[in-house]
Amino acid sequence: MNFLKLLSCRSLSWVAAVAVMLAPTAASSQDAAKLSAKYIPSDAIVAAFASPNQILSSPEWELMPIEVIQAAGIEYVGIDPMTIEQVKLVVGMPFPAGPQLGLVVKFSKDFAISDFKPEVLEEFEKTDFDGRTVYEIQQQPVIQLYQQDSRTMMVAIGGYLQRMLDAEEGNSGTLPTLVSELPDQEGITAVAVLDQLRPMITGVLRGNAQQLPPQLRDLTEVGELTDAVIVNMTYGLMSSSMSVSAIGRDEDAAVRLEQSMNEAIDFGRSMVMAQMSQDMDGEGPVNEAMGRYLERIGGRVTEMLRPKREGNTVQLKLDNASGSSSVASAGVMVGLLLPAVQAAREAARRMQASNNLKQLGLGLHNYHAAYKKLPQNVIVDEDGKPLLSWRVAILPFLEQQELYEKFHLDEPWDSPHNIQLLEQMPETFVDPSAVVPAGHTVFQLSVGEGLMFEQKGVRRFRDTLDGLANTIMAVESSREAAVPWTKPADLQFDMTDLLAKTGNAHQGGFHVLLADGAVVFITNSIDRELFKALLTRAGKERIGQLNP
Repeated sequence: MNFLKLLSCRSLSWVAAVAVMLAPTAASSQDAAKLSAKYIPSDAIVAAFASPNQILSSPEWELMPIEVIQAAGIEYVGIDPMTIEQVKLVVGMPFPAGPQLGLVVKFSKDFAISDFKPEVLEEFEKTDFDGRTVYEIQQQPVIQLYQQDSRTMMVAIGGYLQRMLDAEEGNSGTLPTLVSELPDQEGITAVAVLDQLRPMITGVLRGNAQQLPPQLRDLTEVGELTDAVIVNMTYGLMSSSMSVSAIGRDEDAAVRLEQSMNEAIDFGRSMVMAQMSQDMDGEGPVNEAMGRYLERIGGRVTEMLRPKREGNTVQLKLDNASGSSSVASAGVMVGLLLPAVQAAREAARRMQASNNLKQLGLGLHNYHAAYKKLPQNVIVDEDGKPLLSWRVAILPFLEQQELYEKFHLDEPWDSPHNIQLLEQMPETFVDPSAVVPAGHTVFQLSVGEGLMFEQKGVRRFRDTLDGLANTIMAVESSREAAVPWTKPADLQFDMTDLLAKTGNAHQGGFHVLLADGAVVFITNSIDRELFKALLTRAGKERIGQLNP
């Protein structure tokens, strides 16, 4: 392999550089303990290392339920997690039949396969494997369980056990050579070499290049520019850190990698800020201050995410020393503040929706006072053909006389003249939380047989035998059921599914306008019989007994 030859010539230089970057507190990379390449086949592509007992015994995990984790491991598996000294994951190139990978588990005390709970081993069969006793599940992909010694357990998938055993003493392959030069650090370390993966990675990335924004298309060349990737993550709950080092194929490739990553970071920041600005849409000092805060934090986080290049190594590093604790704190603050501001904004929008619905109720009552009847839900011509909505009829009672006079009341809502007025919908018909097409509204009358409004006939308040305070006059429909505000269309209730078209603009429920002019918020969990009783105007239901 070209990369293998390149590695053998340059490993001491760039591996040492990476080691220093990954372990800056060590006296030197030569003095630090190295990762073990034992059991890593020469053609392996990924190796990962973790120490569960080290993680669980960390001071930062003192508040975690360690005792419960231990008890669960012993009770259900037969293993005390605190005795697992190291787990090594080795991944080979996948075959058409499935993946090839294996785990090497090192214990701090003796452990035998017979210590597993019986249910763990019930699908395994004891077999002879080249003179070794191996527990095996024969179905594809084959899973093998093998005890190498009293403190080493191996699990292999896809027949990878033999390849791992053959590499017991290590070898000169690309991945094991690189692993053996890296310091053994706290946390989780993963190493991947791309020589075998490069054609697949490049093919996939280039095949999807046209689907990416132009600012991200240079990232499709990452496979061609990179020889290896090294990742290290610590496990502290409050001080976690991560470093990602990409080893370029040469220094020019590393320069291009750094440039591509910076362009992607800048694009990501602009997209996130645009989305946050959209979420923060609105006026007022709190929204404006939140916008300034997000802009400041966005700039700060962006700079902390900038990769640093040294020779042919490009590294992204986030840890307490570099100030990423500030990044984490900023993320927490944004995570706390943004939902709070959004909740406050939604509360304001919900209040505005309620007030608008009250204004519609007042307009209906004033119409009734003027004409001794409520408007019909549709304005019709002499032949009974629907023309315009009741919403047009009450415009004079919403201080919209001028707009009312612009309508041709003898023409339908979508006539060449009237359709031009659709975009002039008064704010009273707007529910700020409902995202609907321009000129549409979710405020609709409840129409149906026995309801406050029916398709035909005059309706007066005195017809409401159940009482004005017990009868729904108008509702906040779902966004999907929104209608053009001038169109003679309202919510037709399906009595078998009463809530099918009710509002979804607000979390948990929707507003209704009662016949007495009050607006109440109905939860989606309302008893269906109670809601039906509120819809009917003369059902003679006893409301108080429906939902005791």
